[in-house]
Amino acid sequence: MLGFSIGVSALQAAQQGLAVAGNNIANASTPGYHRQIANFSTTSPTQVGNLSLGNGVAITDINRAVSDQLDAALTSQLTQNGLTDASLSASTQIQQVLSSNLDSPATKLESMLNTLQSLSSTPTNGAAQQAAVASAANLANAFNSAASDLTQIRQGLDQSISGVVDQINAISKQIATLNSQIGTISSQGISANNLIDQRGQLVNDLAGFVGIQVTNGNNGSLTISASGGALLVAGGTAQTLVAGSNKKGDATIQMKGSETTFDISGGQLGGMLSQRNQTLAGYQSRLDTMAQQIAASFNSIQSTGLGGSGGFTSLTSQNGVKDATALLNAAGLTNAPTNGSLFIGVTDKATGARTITEVPFNPQTQSLQDVANSISSTVPNLQAYVNNQTGTMTITSNSGYTFDFTGGYQATPTTNLTTTTSTPSIGGSYTGSTNDNYNFTFMGDGTVGVTPGLQAQVTNQKGDVIATVDVGQGYQAGQPISIANGLTMSLGAGDVTTGDSFSTPVVAQPDSAGLLTSLGLNTMFTGSTAATLKVSSDLTSDPSRLATSRTGQPSDVSNLTRFTALGDASVLNGGTQTFSQYAGSMVTDIGTSVKALTSQQSTNATLTTSITTQQQSVSGVDTNEELAKVLQYQQLFAVASKYISAVNDALTSLLQIST
Repeated sequence: MLGFSIGVSALQAAQQGLAVAGNNIANASTPGYHRQIANFSTTSPTQVGNLSLGNGVAITDINRAVSDQLDAALTSQLTQNGLTDASLSASTQIQQVLSSNLDSPATKLESMLNTLQSLSSTPTNGAAQQAAVASAANLANAFNSAASDLTQIRQGLDQSISGVVDQINAISKQIATLNSQIGTISSQGISANNLIDQRGQLVNDLAGFVGIQVTNGNNGSLTISASGGALLVAGGTAQTLVAGSNKKGDATIQMKGSETTFDISGGQLGGMLSQRNQTLAGYQSRLDTMAQQIAASFNSIQSTGLGGSGGFTSLTSQNGVKDATALLNAAGLTNAPTNGSLFIGVTDKATGARTITEVPFNPQTQSLQDVANSISSTVPNLQAYVNNQTGTMTITSNSGYTFDFTGGYQATPTTNLTTTTSTPSIGGSYTGSTNDNYNFTFMGDGTVGVTPGLQAQVTNQKGDVIATVDVGQGYQAGQPISIANGLTMSLGAGDVTTGDSFSTPVVAQPDSAGLLTSLGLNTMFTGSTAATLKVSSDLTSDPSRLATSRTGQPSDVSNLTRFTALGDASVLNGGTQTFSQYAGSMVTDIGTSVKALTSQQSTNATLTTSITTQQQSVSGVDTNEELAKVLQYQQLFAVASKYISAVNDALTSLLQIST
């Protein structure tokens, strides 16, 4: 009967409306849930004669309350949140390692310089020497510790990257499964609202892990690609990402079975990759640069100085080459030497006479074996040989001789005298900044300290006159006369002849090509990175070998002065920063980054709240509103029941009348 069907339709609509409202109330706190709306419409009428009679009501569809724009904005914001949170976490860890504290390399360097300064007052004191070497070891340990901490951060990021990739793969599979289910249901004309909401929440979860692009496909399916072009989901198929590393040691993301590396950005994965491959790697490199420059600076001074025991009788390099016959610039040395010269001083212990010999070499044309051969053939009373197994070179002196690399000058100059009987000698301390050769020529005949106007002229290797000194009447034989750049000359009693001369090399840079530091001959530190920096075993076993002087004399602390001057030397960042300034810039830079990321995190929280509030105003469930609908549907159900009862009563009365 028409009346009954109308009432039944109202009962069914009320019941279905109650189910929709109840489902909304039940999912009011479900993440990703979009409020569902029951759409009521009149059913198709029945034609009775010339009358069109209604057949009641039906729920024709249940729609999701959705704003695509706000949903997309929330997804994008979640990507930014993941990126910022991951970046801030890693940067904060880096900051904790690099921040100034009692164990930082900068603090230990300052302590070492202070210890070396204190040693200047008692350079021959064994305990003070040991303390100075210990302070150098503490500095190396500080670099080792900082490098180890940064390595642990890198390893932690590698584990986190692998974990995030696993989560991305798991979510992608779930989305692909939902794509298939939604497609099947949608093709049958059935609403898949709940599944769509579940998938939407998974898409937001995925966006927190990696930046994504989402494209709508057929039958409600989604195609999702990660930033960099990595296809994650296509319909019911999910691809698998794999975390790895390349030859440079950078963390990489590839598709399983493919060698293509994707440039991932956004989300936690993008933040971790950026921190791992760029930020962290950058600070590791800067820490290594500081360690390398400290080693190079101190090694250069140590190798060209002498300890209290004076010159050497034997030295072995600590840095080996891969092949003693390979050219030095391609022999595997961390810091290959450049084209230049090594000046070697050899002292006759019996007479005290010291000669300086220049040994030029070119790492592009000479091997370690060639260098050893050149030293043996060029420098009197020295031999050099190579250990092919270790790739190291050993220099030894003949009995009664010692050698050094301190440069300076020859106290007993090389003479070119004919009838001159006066004996010349050189003294002082060479303060010039370049290598040169000083030639002393007598400008007349006469007797030292007697002949009026008797002079000697001093020229450099270019022939420029740098001094003219009086050695005749008024000069007392044997007294030093100041020349230039800290040097003095003296003449013994006797006669001199016009044109007679004597000369000495003056060497400010005895290792102009860095051969000593490259090979590790008489150096303070070994190692080429912050992680491998160590104090030379020669020094730890014998602290008296710490090069306090340039002459080996107990009272000479000129080399300690050179050491301590490194504290104020601008040797980093293109010669614009001291060690402390360089270390401070690292702390400042990471601190600035952490501050900016913290501010960005706060901004993200505000934006997320704002977008979520707007999105919830459209898609969220208002339980009060839904309760009002429940009452409305309850009333509809009650009225429809009364209507059916009334129709039933009418039919009963009609049947009674007819009988």
